[in-house]
Amino acid sequence: MQTKTELTPAIEQSFLTRNAMGASVLALVLISDSIYTLIENLFPDATWLKTIFGAFAFILTIAMIVRLFKDLNYYKKVNRNTLWYGKFTDEYIGHVSMKAYQYSYNVMAILLVLAYSSKYLPELLNSISIHEFVKLTFAILLLSYGLPILYMLRKE
Repeated sequence: MQTKTELTPAIEQSFLTRNAMGASVLALVLISDSIYTLIENLFPDATWLKTIFGAFAFILTIAMIVRLFKDLNYYKKVNRNTLWYGKFTDEYIGHVSMKAYQYSYNVMAILLVLAYSSKYLPELLNSISIHEFVKLTFAILLLSYGLPILYMLRKE
């Protein structure tokens, strides 16, 4: 006889915190990779600086992979609606999740409007590759989702 685990607010909060930490770490990996590429292009002789950022990105990648495997066992406790649709039973956790989505949407909308309408931004876009721009945009998206959750749940 297998009993189904009940979804409690503590499990939902832990799930949301784990998602926010994962998003923030992935954003830091993307940012450090972009900084590594920038250092490679600007300072080709600065091997010590490339080594520092390369090691930082490697450590963050290893931490992200370890966290992913730990979270895979944890996600078995989480309801399917919570996992795929973000439907939380606790009102405050649902509010925090919705606020994080709103912040990330608004930040990306402002960034894309600035990229489209600014007369100075095309000079910046011409100086970096489209791959780097997408990487940095995705990192900003992940940070604008993860950091508000971690900030709002800091007291919990």
